Amino acid sequence: MRTLAAATLTLFLSPAAHPPASAAQDEPAKMEWAFTESDRFDFVWSYNEQRKRDPGRGETTETHDKRDVTAELVWKAEGILDLTLKKVVWNYGTQDFEVTLTYLEGKKLEPQLKMKVATTAPGFAVSKGDADRMIEYMKTLTEGHFTIDTVTEKGRTNVLWNGASVRSTSSLSLLARIFTHPLLPSGPVRVAQLFKDPLDVTNLPVGLTEVKEVESKVAAISEKGYIAKGGVSIPVGKSSVSKRGTQTMTGNFTYSCEWNYSPQQYLQGAKEESKFTKKVQATGDDADFYKENFNHTITQVLAIKKKGAKDEKK
Repeated sequence: MRTLAAATLTLFLSPAAHPPASAAQDEPAKMEWAFTESDRFDFVWSYNEQRKRDPGRGETTETHDKRDVTAELVWKAEGILDLTLKKVVWNYGTQDFEVTLTYLEGKKLEPQLKMKVATTAPGFAVSKGDADRMIEYMKTLTEGHFTIDTVTEKGRTNVLWNGASVRSTSSLSLLARIFTHPLLPSGPVRVAQLFKDPLDVTNLPVGLTEVKEVESKVAAISEKGYIAKGGVSIPVGKSSVSKRGTQTMTGNFTYSCEWNYSPQQYLQGAKEESKFTKKVQATGDDADFYKENFNHTITQVLAIKKKGAKDEKK
């Protein structure tokens, strides 16, 4: 077996990320939260995961997971904000079924199921079981309590559910995949300052690369916010030769992230995107068994906005 793995770290910084030099660009700034009991924030998060596999032999399989969340953040304690769900639109499905939930605050949770295959189709029972489990997950949407913790772990914005990080819960928990930002320094940052954080993604298969970290860079400090961007690009490959033939896998993984702190001292935005593509070509006996085209993409966007006096009256 011969394994090829080439890795290239790439900072995703476009020319627009480098505004003209100014006094603000030369000054250090703190990426941190600072809020009082009277502060309220609008919270909007969108998540979209798409996965598709076209095998050389057999049927195409695919999954999609789309979550759109609108919420309000209000003061709970020093450095802690309560998160109250206002509206959730959640659509999850495969080639065999689709489950959809539209939730409004105070309303009953009623996920809707649509089976796309006949009851006599092979694998119907398995797909129906998966769909029923998804429905049960969605029914727990309003159980427990979401909070934003900005103080327990200095330099992080953590989303908690019942006091535990959402990252430690099931991936099907509503906010389990949310991206805010990596660990930040406790002091001020300057333009061109670098950050490193573990590559924490779910669509990069284990063993394809030795790259474990993402490097990000402060791109701008201005009256519009303190912006950092980063990412990684990894070409991957693997090949094997046997008496029965050859299999050659080629592919690519790209990851990018961005976060933006308001000069009013709160996280006002974050973005994340990871894409993994793979193609397997084969020759010899059972070549079709090994052939495959695979795509897996995850994107998410978080926006937080402090409410003003006019917003409070609405």
